[in-house]
Amino acid sequence: MPKELQKAHNENNIAVMKAYGFDIKNMSEADCVVALMKMYNELTS
Repeated sequence: MPKELQKAHNENNIAVMKAYGFDIKNMSEADCVVALMKMYNELTS
């Protein structure tokens, strides 16, 4: 992945994690996706 795209991707991850109040320092991208999907499933059940 080009460096600029990787940087933008990381910045987007941080923005999403901040918006949802996630622990940025201790949460991986995979953990973030799991948490978001759990929230989505709860909202759509």
